[in-house]
Amino acid sequence: MMKFLLPLLILVSCQDYNSNSADRIKYGPVVLNESDPNFAQAYNIIQNRCVSCHSSTIHDIWATYQDNAAWLDSGMIQRGDPDNSYFVQRIINYGGASSNMPQGGSALPDAEYQHLRKWIEEIP
Repeated sequence: MMKFLLPLLILVSCQDYNSNSADRIKYGPVVLNESDPNFAQAYNIIQNRCVSCHSSTIHDIWATYQDNAAWLDSGMIQRGDPDNSYFVQRIINYGGASSNMPQGGSALPDAEYQHLRKWIEEIP
């Protein structure tokens, strides 16, 4: 029994993610296009402010949107039009005029909100 225990312990200790293959997508290395600083900053805001709460159902896929094309293809944003982008509409006035995202937490700082708008307005 002991001769199997040590190799088994070594094998399980080599796991590079905590629980399942979805962790690799969510927490794996992300290579961003450095030539688009608007997207890189927007991506960081979304990762820091949104993905931690939106970790089930369709929101898991947000972590895989690594460029403007993926966000545009998703239908969540409209090129050059933050006011008609579903993503922005969900951040502001979610569930009514006084309940902005993140739900139950402090509001998204205005500078970050404005950057998300700028990102959508200036998508090439």
